[in-house]
Amino acid sequence: MKLSFISSTAIQNAMRQTIRQAQNEMTDSSTEATTGVYADIGVALGGNTALSVNLTREVTRIDSLISSNSIADQRMSSSQTALGDMTSQAQKLMDQLVALRGNTDGSSLSLTQQTASATLSSFVSDANTMVNGEYLFAGTNTDVQPMSDNSAAAKTTIQNDLNTYAASLYPTASSPSAAVSQLTGAQMTDFITTQVEPMFTSGTGSDDWSNWSAASGQNMSSRISNSEVIDSSTNANEPGMRSLALATTVINSLMDSSLNLSQDALNAVNDQATSYTRQAIDGINNQSSQLGLSQSRLTDANTSLNAQKDIINTNISDLTGVDPYAASTKVNSLQTQLETAYTIVSKIQQLSLVNYL
Repeated sequence: MKLSFISSTAIQNAMRQTIRQAQNEMTDSSTEATTGVYADIGVALGGNTALSVNLTREVTRIDSLISSNSIADQRMSSSQTALGDMTSQAQKLMDQLVALRGNTDGSSLSLTQQTASATLSSFVSDANTMVNGEYLFAGTNTDVQPMSDNSAAAKTTIQNDLNTYAASLYPTASSPSAAVSQLTGAQMTDFITTQVEPMFTSGTGSDDWSNWSAASGQNMSSRISNSEVIDSSTNANEPGMRSLALATTVINSLMDSSLNLSQDALNAVNDQATSYTRQAIDGINNQSSQLGLSQSRLTDANTSLNAQKDIINTNISDLTGVDPYAASTKVNSLQTQLETAYTIVSKIQQLSLVNYL
């Protein structure tokens, strides 16, 4: 009879190989139990790996859009807050003008001018609102402060032009101020509409809107989905903002009691200022409405993007997902195998001929 001998060293080496393989499998199974996906997607999916990569890249693209949409939404929400304050201040000015109609006493005129100055100051502050290092109402010139308070220079120009205008109508008057005091309501309306209003509606010349605004007329645009681009800002060159600056400047320049305007002329100034204030409120509300439409489209786009993301994530999960409970069970089984292997190796290492001599 022939006997075969197996050395303890051979057994130990075989057990070491088993332990090494079990350790690798245990690492992968632990990862799968924790993450819920294959530890090595390439090995697990083979030819379907490209599909998994494409789906993951699409999720990343959607996340990028959603992130940029949140920035655009913050810009529009902050703009809405500023526009709301402009409208509120303009409405207060409107109320003061309605109360002034027919009054010529100095205190009423002074109060109206104070209200106009406060409205203009608040308007300029709101128009220069900055969020995340960008001016909201600067259009595409986001790094340039859009509004400057040019009221002092405009007042001087308007009053000088008024003296010239009145002197041309009443050349026999003893002085420019005497000529101004003779102006009728119709003449005052003509002066405001032909000489003052163009200072705020035109864009060329030494006394025009460019002295007030450095904003771009081109609004910021944002891509909110694959196929949608919206205007995500508004700018200080819009008619509503021009009209508000015009209204306050007309009040501060022509409701000055030192001009000694007639009641008829003062009423004309009041009527024009009221009209410009109403146009300002309507114009600013229109800007707010346009932004509101963009916000609504952005909300709908985010809803659609999140739905797409959920569908794609479900597909990715079906493709790369593993049963975490099965993975946990495998981890426990491998742990038991390793403990057994360690015990066997330990016993083998204790074998020695010395114990049997």
